[in-house]
Parts: sequence; C-alpha cells; structure tokens
Amino acid sequence: MTQMKTKIELPSQSVIVATGSPRLLKCLDPKIDGKPMLVVEWDSNRPEESNNALAEAMADRQPILVLMPRTYPKARKRIVSTAMAKGAIPLALQLHGSEKFQPEEKFSEIHQADIPDHVTFTQVPMPFDLSDQTGPFDLIGDVHGCYDELIDLLVLTGHADPDTRRPRAHPEGRRVVLLGDLTDRGPKNLEVLRLVHTLEEFGAMRVLGNHDDKLARWMIGNNVSLAGAAQKTVAEFKDLTQEQIIEMGKWLGSAQHHLILDGGRLIAAHAGIDEEHQGRATKGAKAMALYGKIAGKCEVTGHSILEDWALEYRGKAVVVHGHIVHEEPYEMNGVVAVDTGCVFGGRLTAYQWPERTFASVPARKVHYVPIGGLTSRLAKNEGSNTSPACKA
Repeated sequence: MTQMKTKIELPSQSVIVATGSPRLLKCLDPKIDGKPMLVVEWDSNRPEESNNALAEAMADRQPILVLMPRTYPKARKRIVSTAMAKGAIPLALQLHGSEKFQPEEKFSEIHQADIPDHVTFTQVPMPFDLSDQTGPFDLIGDVHGCYDELIDLLVLTGHADPDTRRPRAHPEGRRVVLLGDLTDRGPKNLEVLRLVHTLEEFGAMRVLGNHDDKLARWMIGNNVSLAGAAQKTVAEFKDLTQEQIIEMGKWLGSAQHHLILDGGRLIAAHAGIDEEHQGRATKGAKAMALYGKIAGKCEVTGHSILEDWALEYRGKAVVVHGHIVHEEPYEMNGVVAVDTGCVFGGRLTAYQWPERTFASVPARKVHYVPIGGLTSRLAKNEGSNTSPACKA
C-alpha cells in the first residue's frame, strides 16, 4: 500500500523543530520546494552554542530546520522563545517515537510523521503577507462602537444595500479593510463586532488595534484590567454565554498586526508601521503597529505621546493607519492617517485604494468626551502626526 506523504507548509520566516531518533532525523530530506534549506543541529550538551547558531541563521529570514535528537521541554521552549524574538513562527515535527509536545510550549503547529522520508516542505508567505490581494480596497479608520456610522459609510461606499442597510458583496469587487479599534467608547460595540464578522464573509479584512488586542485577551480569560471605555463594551456582553465570549475573543484577537497588500504597494496597520518593521512578526513590529512610536507619557492623561515617524518615512509602500485622531485625513511621505474621530463627534473615514481618495460620513452625535475635552484628541495637521494630549 502506498504511504501518504506529509507536506508541511513553512512560512517564509519560520523555524521547525524536528524531534526523533538520530536514525530517523537522518532520513529527513532538508529541502524546501526542492532547494536546500538552512539546518541547525541542536546539541543538547551545548545549548548555548546551539541557540546562538539558530539566532545567527535567522538573520537570513528564511525557513530553518532544527534537528533535535535528544529533546527536552526546556530546550524546546528556548527555541520557541528565540524564534519569536526574531519574528519567526515556531513549528514542530514529531517523528515516530519522539516525546509529545505540550500546548504550553507555544508552537504554532505540531506535525506528526511516522516515515521521515515521506515528509516534504514547501514555503508559503507570512500570514500578514497578502501581496496577492490587489483590491480595490476601502480602508476604514477607528470605529470605536459607532455602528450606525459604520453602516452609513458602508452604504456610501457600496458595501451595504442602501434600502436594507445590510452588508453585501460590493458590485465592483471592492473590499473593506478595517484599521482596528472596533470597540470601546461608542454606543453599539457588540453590534459592530457582529457586523464586522459578517463583513468578513464578503471578503473584508482587518488589522488588530490596541483596544481590540486588550479586549480580546480579556475575553479569552487573561488577567487584563479594562479601562472605563472598555467596561461599556463588556456590559454589552451580558446576554452572551461564557463560551460565546471566549469564541468571539479568539476571533477578535486573531487579526494580524499589519497587512501587506497589492504587491507590497499598500500596508495597513492600526497605528502605522515604519519600513524597519514592515514584513516582520517581532514584538517590536507588533508594538509599533498597535501603539505607534512612543516618545513619552502625557502628564494630563497618562497616555502615550507619539513620535511622528511619518516625517522620516521613505518606504516604497503607502502605509494607511488610524489610532491618531485628525480633523481631516492626514498625508505625509506616503503615510495616510484616517482616524477622523467619529466617536468624538467627528467623521468616519475610508481611504480608497488605488484611487487614493477619501470617503467619509459625519458622526451622528458626540458619543464620548475624553479627558481634556474633544480638542485634546486632535493632532495638528501642520506637519504633525502626533496628538498633543496623547493617544490611548
């Protein structure tokens, strides 16, 4: 009987740890798509040297095979930690007879194979690399629970039926990209989450915002302290079961921190992302995408003061982001900011690609007044992409 081959997809920046007897590991063919791949042979007697070799190999940003004949949970956890610190996705391959890996080891995927010479590797893009998705796109700024305004904007841009106000496939094939911070502060947060979930059925995409990230971690049971704006969101969950909250939290937190679109010409990130961090999955890249470049703390609100990285941006991709509130959309050096403060009584804005135009609808009312008043949330458009009273 013909044995089935095990085909393992490796993201372009990844580390796969193969465990098994030395004899079985020697039977693995260390090739990816027919080409030799980087191999690190882990020496359990010299873990420091092995880890340094792995870190050095990851500088090439390509898939790496780690052969581990003698396997220990502590050593595997170290490999995972090193991989994640360098922005690589850790995977595992258990050959016949090797020790089982535990969920807390945080491997992204765990594969099993009895016959090593039936294992093949193929390279795939990183999860955030959707360069093959060419649009056209409508990139929408921070919603913050403004459900009615989101529907208004979807109707205006053709993503919702003007009579029923229900989402639909765009007649011209346009796709929505939501730039994060779907909830908190506004009046209809749960409705927004359900609407966005439906929009994804019509091809919508989204990136993770800092409010999304914190709320999602709370929803799945992590020990997270939620501010008053998020407590309003949580109050709307009162009729959901715990299982429903957890499931929704997993979905909310599953968004990528940035998306590379249209052949690399367009990048979406909640707070923006500079050239150094584009195409990376490091903690630094995620932090910038969620919070921006932090320059200090605001004495009035305790929120972060952000550095205007757009002034120095020289990247080839146009970066579209929200997070920082402007009275009007703001553009500088290929960086486009589209959070126009709907929840504070401003507008909800979409950046339309590839046309490079804007569409927006007015807020129906002031939904939330922040510390320091409404003007405290506005960045000055005259050469500044930072908020004078800090951005949460």
